[in-house]
Amino acid sequence: MKIPRGLPIISMFFIIISVLMTGCAQTTTETTIATLTTTTAQSGNGLQLQVSLNAATLTPGEPLQINVSEYNTLPTNNNVAAATNWGVNGLTIGACPNINLLPFGVAVFRGHYDAGNISQGTPLPLFAAVPCVPLIRLITGYDFLPDSSTAAIMPGGDLQSPTLMSATETVKGTYSQGIQLTPLTSGIYTVVAGDEWGTLEFLYINVH
Repeated sequence: MKIPRGLPIISMFFIIISVLMTGCAQTTTETTIATLTTTTAQSGNGLQLQVSLNAATLTPGEPLQINVSEYNTLPTNNNVAAATNWGVNGLTIGACPNINLLPFGVAVFRGHYDAGNISQGTPLPLFAAVPCVPLIRLITGYDFLPDSSTAAIMPGGDLQSPTLMSATETVKGTYSQGIQLTPLTSGIYTVVAGDEWGTLEFLYINVH
């Protein structure tokens, strides 16, 4: 740092303190990205996407647990038509997306992303390769019970025995070619959850 000649000693002192404080502020911003473990988002159809993590900070090799549910905020039944308005490609529950009956999915990205740049990211391979049944069930909608995360999957659903619109994914690492598991290494990761009606949620974890 170059200090002009003739600058009083007290002024020099305040300049040095200011530079040090600026550096500290920058360091704090970089190390406190991952703080929240729960988030919710309201959609226009009366549904609320709820997401939570087991922790915002993990050690390398420690599993990440992602909990997701779709909740009907209305005090009445809510019959919502199925849609394909996914805000992010690659959102899924389980290794076989074609048999997932739930209207939401998750993905994990290495690095810090948000709604403005998530399209530039690539989802990490979270599941081992397994044989998937080549079957897709027709789903036309979800009939949610009042103030509830349970719904009848239409057509053919029964409100007397509805399906729980909730899931938990445990991420132990990433899979190379669907075979070799590698634990999450140090760094910042973005956890994205979204539903088929376009609602997106972002949470962050710091592995170190």
